[in-house]
Amino acid sequence: MTLPPPPDPAYRPPESSVPGGTQPPPPPPSYHRRGRAANGGHSVVEGAVRGSQVRTEYRGERTSEVIWTLRVETYDTDGNLFSVVPVEMRGQTFEGSVGDGDWVRARGRMKSGTLRPTELENLTTGAVMRVKGVPRAALVLAWLFMAAVVGFIVWGFVTVITGGPEPPEFSGPW
Repeated sequence: MTLPPPPDPAYRPPESSVPGGTQPPPPPPSYHRRGRAANGGHSVVEGAVRGSQVRTEYRGERTSEVIWTLRVETYDTDGNLFSVVPVEMRGQTFEGSVGDGDWVRARGRMKSGTLRPTELENLTTGAVMRVKGVPRAALVLAWLFMAAVVGFIVWGFVTVITGGPEPPEFSGPW
């Protein structure tokens, strides 16, 4: 696949090429890259957001996942629509927001023709939309607790199998 040349930084698409007559924000139009070459296996897409939707999927009674889906329209240097890239972000909660017409840049992995970023930079507002999950400190504490429980269980089995040490003699006043 041959890639088009990088866009001119001073370029703005003409009013007529943008639906609704709104001018995209300052970042120049770009193109998306696929593959594992220089970008470490991640694809990058930059363009205008269209069709953003949020939904929640429930798994069981207590588990849910929020899913943002949107399309990013990229433009060539002449202001013509170059491609439309579907984007999907999944997580328990999100920080930041994005809306139709916002200019965004997303990096992530392509899966079944859909870009799956964990972070999306909103170039219109300067905000960064990211997936929020369980805090790292809570995960570390959970792993330490699990390791302690497993260690205790292993110690118990070893003590039972080997007979363990005899309990100390008690010569108290009782």
